[in-house]
Amino acid sequence: MSTSATSSTSSTLSSLYNNASSSTLATTQSSQDLKNEFLQMLITQLKNQDPTNPVDDTAMLSEEAQFSTLEQMQNMNTNLVSLMSMQNVSQAVSLVGKTVTGTNTSGVTDTSLVTGITFNNGTPSLSLQDGNSMSLSDITSIASD
Repeated sequence: MSTSATSSTSSTLSSLYNNASSSTLATTQSSQDLKNEFLQMLITQLKNQDPTNPVDDTAMLSEEAQFSTLEQMQNMNTNLVSLMSMQNVSQAVSLVGKTVTGTNTSGVTDTSLVTGITFNNGTPSLSLQDGNSMSLSDITSIASD
């Protein structure tokens, strides 16, 4: 496989890991698409090889092993993003009935009782007793009531 084709595939696959969020994972290439692309490149390489200097089978096996490793990393990344989303929901639920201090969605420092949770594109947001809302990342302190 040529260096440019290898680096193109590597950059495509590395972009999957550099965009680790539930919103970006849905728009990236599927694992099956990546497998098909890899197999098409492999077939093209075999068709166009020089018969007097065939492709080294150990290099081909090495490339296939690297692709398999990248695919497994992609699957693990997808699972970690899902786990992080579930953790955020669990954390938000545990704050219902507690008083939080932080910056509300209006950009103002706010201290209020958490009365519920709303979801915006799958991300939990705390509904506060004073009518405002606050994201989990904007909380600076939590008090029990």
